[in-house]
Amino acid sequence: MTSFAPKGPHVWARIFGSRSFPKPFSSQARCRYIAVCKMSVSAEEVAKHNKDSDCWVIVGDQVLDVTAFLSEHPGGKKSIMMFAGKDATEEFDMLHDRKVIKKYGLDEGTVVLKGTIKK
Repeated sequence: MTSFAPKGPHVWARIFGSRSFPKPFSSQARCRYIAVCKMSVSAEEVAKHNKDSDCWVIVGDQVLDVTAFLSEHPGGKKSIMMFAGKDATEEFDMLHDRKVIKKYGLDEGTVVLKGTIKK
């Protein structure tokens, strides 16, 4: 499989912890992933997703759709819903290592990366 390394900053490095794209992603999946990561999402757009049927949060500079994860969260749905449509970075970082987003969310398919927050 050919390595996929576009010029410029490696956006996925913050998520996967490396500068190379993780295997076994197909080139089509890579393109979809890169397109999502490069997408900027405004705070106003995130704020629209504040229900348990459509829940987005901001952690760091990542915009995450956590709707499917709500029922899986060990701390309960309520603790995430307090930050639905908002920046949850400070609270998240007090309780978790950022690696859990990938391990229990992205890898499991219960969290979807929507893009990065527009600054």
